[in-house]
Amino acid sequence: MPSIVKAKLTSEEEKKNLLVREINRYKWDIIGLSGTHFPVTGVDKIGDTTLLLSGRNDGIYRQGVGFILSTKAKRSLISTTPVSERIIAIRLKGTTVNLSKVQVYAPDSSRSDEDSVEFYSQLQSLIDSIPKKKHTSRQWRL
Repeated sequence: MPSIVKAKLTSEEEKKNLLVREINRYKWDIIGLSGTHFPVTGVDKIGDTTLLLSGRNDGIYRQGVGFILSTKAKRSLISTTPVSERIIAIRLKGTTVNLSKVQVYAPDSSRSDEDSVEFYSQLQSLIDSIPKKKHTSRQWRL
């Protein structure tokens, strides 16, 4: 099992390059990120790797979620839905059914009840919007 990488890096670019090295080292296709602290929402391409980020819009370096996709996973990407600095979703084309992945950074108990209610309300709305389809276990091939 890989260890969590914690390093003091001085720039956003250094952080992104470290993430790319890790996905390449472990040969993973999709990595979910939380607590990215990137104050941006959007797509960033680093080499063959794609970063999908959902961060704050006020320039404050807090919260933030995202995904890192390999070239293979990027080819399967149907859509990206950045909901807030705490919630992002992606939809991927599968061989027989499509797959939705949601990445969250939930508020901790020190946050106000309003923050928690807003977070869970947004998360439930997102889950309700994900297309539902009956499928068998044979349809979930990687």
